[in-house]
Amino acid sequence: MRPRRPPPPSRSVAARLRRTLWRRRYPFVALCLGLAVATGLGVLRPPEPPGEPALVLAADVAAGTPLTGADLVVRTVVAGTVPPSALRDERAALGRPLAVGLPAGTVLMASMLTGPGLADGAPPGTVVVPVPVADAGSARLAQPGQRINLVAAGGEAAGVPGGAEVVARDVVVLAVQESGGGSLLGSGVAGVTFIFVAAPEQVATVLLGSSAWAPLRAVLRP
Repeated sequence: MRPRRPPPPSRSVAARLRRTLWRRRYPFVALCLGLAVATGLGVLRPPEPPGEPALVLAADVAAGTPLTGADLVVRTVVAGTVPPSALRDERAALGRPLAVGLPAGTVLMASMLTGPGLADGAPPGTVVVPVPVADAGSARLAQPGQRINLVAAGGEAAGVPGGAEVVARDVVVLAVQESGGGSLLGSGVAGVTFIFVAAPEQVATVLLGSSAWAPLRAVLRP
């Protein structure tokens, strides 16, 4: 039996592999460079920031509208970008009306809702007072967060001309109840626009007494 000869050097497996790699060197080099760049970017890319859940409005909602499940969505936001008072669970907002109209995407906080959370936005040493306002212009001036004066027209209750006097100065507006829905705090008066202000207790009694005769007017402080 004749001994088997080894293949010529040009036909060996190693030689064929070298020729194949040489012919395809450009795609191979490009692949290696791509892998190197991808690896480098993965090393250099900072880690994703930690997230936390937040309750967000899924659609625009008008003031005084009780919130439903269709209005709410829980989203993950970057940790530390929303106040500690931000709501995390839709159960904390279901069925509660908004104190002010808000656009979609707003992170909800307890002070934006009427009910138990309404007083959260009141400065220390104040109480929440519902005040009927006399016209749509006053309601537009009295937006949540604004500081206003409230004025009583002396002859308005009797329907005769008369002077006016400031019954409360520098009170903070917390919420607005649009006309037609009654009071947020259960006054039962329909067709009147109420604003809810934070005022010291002694001022609150004056406001309640004055507004019992006729709605008040808002004056925006500079």
